[in-house]
Amino acid sequence: MDCKRFRKQHLAYLDDTMPGDEMAAAQHHVMVCDGCAAHDTLVRRSLMVARSMPVLEPSAAFQARLRARLAECRDECRDDCYDGRMAMAARSALLHAPRSAASRNRRMAVAVAASAMLGAFVWQGWRASAPGLSMQPVIASQPASPMPVSYITPELMQAMATGNPVWPAAMVIEDAPAPFVRSDFTLATFSQLR
Repeated sequence: MDCKRFRKQHLAYLDDTMPGDEMAAAQHHVMVCDGCAAHDTLVRRSLMVARSMPVLEPSAAFQARLRARLAECRDECRDDCYDGRMAMAARSALLHAPRSAASRNRRMAVAVAASAMLGAFVWQGWRASAPGLSMQPVIASQPASPMPVSYITPELMQAMATGNPVWPAAMVIEDAPAPFVRSDFTLATFSQLR
């Protein structure tokens, strides 16, 4: 389940009205997604606050006042709706009135000008769409000389095992990675030193 689907079905998740597999997917998503978990916590806390508020009970006179006010609003709405219908009838009469030849000519001129501008934009875009060819830069380079690969020779291993003195620089160069060694130095293995 993704965040969008979870938030869309969040009320069903809170009310526990989702099917079992979707409910399990929603619970898993809340455990995995921090944003949706924070949203769920915020909504649950808000519901707890709203449920813990004291309930206001209206008085018996309130019901009578409410009914009277609703009746007044209905009457006002009927009057407004009648005025609205009259205004809509006047608007439709203006819209469907016969138009003069001057307004028709003006609309035609605007349509022709808009078509000409659209055609000019299309023409400019089509003409400028073929870019000129450019050559790729040429880079002159010298082939790199391959670094000699050195391995620990059996003689060096025997010298290390027997405790014979070994030149420490040979061991350092043998163990150093090739990029760390400067190319102007020559690598030498222990067998080449003899």
